[in-house]
Amino acid sequence: MPAFTKVLFIDDDYITINICERMMKLTHFFNEFVSKRDGLQAKEYLLDSLSELPDIIFVDLHMTVMNGWEFLEWFQEWSQSENVDIPVYVLSSSLSKEDFEQAYVFKVNGYIVKPMTAEHLSAICAKYSI
Repeated sequence: MPAFTKVLFIDDDYITINICERMMKLTHFFNEFVSKRDGLQAKEYLLDSLSELPDIIFVDLHMTVMNGWEFLEWFQEWSQSENVDIPVYVLSSSLSKEDFEQAYVFKVNGYIVKPMTAEHLSAICAKYSI
């Protein structure tokens, strides 16, 4: 049985999306995988899906239109106002200490340096076992 009903994956790189979706499928991580190419698409998706929100969100930091930082800022305010509690993980290629620190200012649940591995997914499943 999958650990999560619905995953929202926000990244503008098709290869990353494809690899992560396949790995999550192989490890029975989800029932449904929704991907959005930037923070604005993800924001619009969340606002349109209030009755069927995802169980977990993965977000890249460096995207066009609305980057991960802008999404995290919006999400933090929105989730508090809507009383929504969805775990959020940053998935980035950045090794910058400043990025790590800034991500936790937005109260993310974790910071994964690409590439995502089965071990990352296993640790997340263990933390949120349903």
